[in-house]
Amino acid sequence: MLIEALLTMLAVAAPEKAPAAVVAPASIFAATPSPAYQPDTRAVDNWRVESALSLEMAPLAALRRAFGAEAGEPARCVKLNNYWCIKSAGWNGEIAADSDGHVAFASAEEGAAVAALLLRRYYVDYGRRTARAIIERWAPAQCSLVAAPAPPPAAAGRSPSRAGASRAGASRAAPRRAAQAGLAPRGIHNTLRARWLAAHGRGGVNRKTARRPFAKPADLIPAPSIMAGVSELPARREKLAELIRPLPQTTIADLPPMPTPRFPTGVSSCGGELARIGNYAASVARGVVGGPSEDLALFAPDGLPTENLAKVMANMAAVEIGPARPREALIRTAVAQLRQLLAARAKPDAATAAAPAPPAQAGR
Repeated sequence: MLIEALLTMLAVAAPEKAPAAVVAPASIFAATPSPAYQPDTRAVDNWRVESALSLEMAPLAALRRAFGAEAGEPARCVKLNNYWCIKSAGWNGEIAADSDGHVAFASAEEGAAVAALLLRRYYVDYGRRTARAIIERWAPAQCSLVAAPAPPPAAAGRSPSRAGASRAGASRAAPRRAAQAGLAPRGIHNTLRARWLAAHGRGGVNRKTARRPFAKPADLIPAPSIMAGVSELPARREKLAELIRPLPQTTIADLPPMPTPRFPTGVSSCGGELARIGNYAASVARGVVGGPSEDLALFAPDGLPTENLAKVMANMAAVEIGPARPREALIRTAVAQLRQLLAARAKPDAATAAAPAPPAQAGR
């Protein structure tokens, strides 16, 4: 009797169906709210679960990653569910972008699907068929070349010692009086009449022997405006005295120094960036083709992906988020989704081409 009572109690207390976690363990993640980007940590809030399920790691390491008990810090793009470090362009599954423009995907599966689609765009639409051509656009160099101008011709043919000696000789040269602008001290073409006019000036007055007025000129009776040239108003007299005042002597030592032109002396080198791109391209081509300058053959002539696409995606992710690597199932799923997308696009085109042309209407 006691055993029958216990069995009856267990039958009444048992639920009508098994818990969802027992039937489908992945369903416990489906009940979580929509993923969100956290700007303070620069990560999507579900990146731990996504990386535990999508990256190659041991079961114990996956449990530690899922519950936040890992030892080291993963790569930045791992925390964005973006294992190929794709830049923002309004992709499907894009929920945000970090300060550098890297996309924060809602799931790692959506990030892989966008990576496969973007590689097809590079290969088919842009015509970038080699590993180096793809990486030069995928991860371009972060430097700019600045060409330094050549030295002036006068200074290029002289040694530093001779240049310094010429500057020292110029500073020790005898001071000369600077000629007024617009005057020809020896006349034009150095003719006899030109020299005489240059020495005597207008009106035949010798500027060297002419006397200068010492006393202030007397004020004359103001003349009408029609005879302004005869008038000797105080303002005109002061202006005349200002014009005949001797100019101060100016020597070479009194002249301000000529500003030294500044040229960019250094040339920013892109050697490190070019080496990075070369190493990246070599890693992408490893195991696919012989070198980074050979055609990767990612897509067939009909536009469908080949087996090389999955290999190239795995190599690229290993560089972007190394040493972590995405699982093969994640990449295979992305390639299969791309194949289905291309097949769906091809069906309407084939149906349109196979449709018969509408009969022509008879004329009235």
